[in-house]
Amino acid sequence: MRRLGMREAACHGDRLSAARVLEWMDGIIDCPFMDDYSPDEQIEPMDPLPCPVTLAWGQFDRLVPAATYGQTARERLPGATWVLLPGVGHIPMIDDPDLVARTIMAVTGVADLGDHRR
Repeated sequence: MRRLGMREAACHGDRLSAARVLEWMDGIIDCPFMDDYSPDEQIEPMDPLPCPVTLAWGQFDRLVPAATYGQTARERLPGATWVLLPGVGHIPMIDDPDLVARTIMAVTGVADLGDHRR
């Protein structure tokens, strides 16, 4: 049931406890985040970028699919690095937290967590 309930956001919703899935669902009820967004909306590209930007997108994101929104994001952030995270959905931290951590560490130049874990 957790996998089914989370299918739009994660490939492996069963990795969350039932209580956590219910908390997540309570949090998204009536969430207006994407209500006013359109990939056709005219926004000037941010060029040059004010800092290095990496767009890390879940391969199986069903809520904001790369096939629909990825090109628009790349056009609006033309200097950004594009990374497609394999095997994960909209919330990649659920599906593969190690992949997310490695991606962040690679972008920020941190070799490993080592002494950073405290």
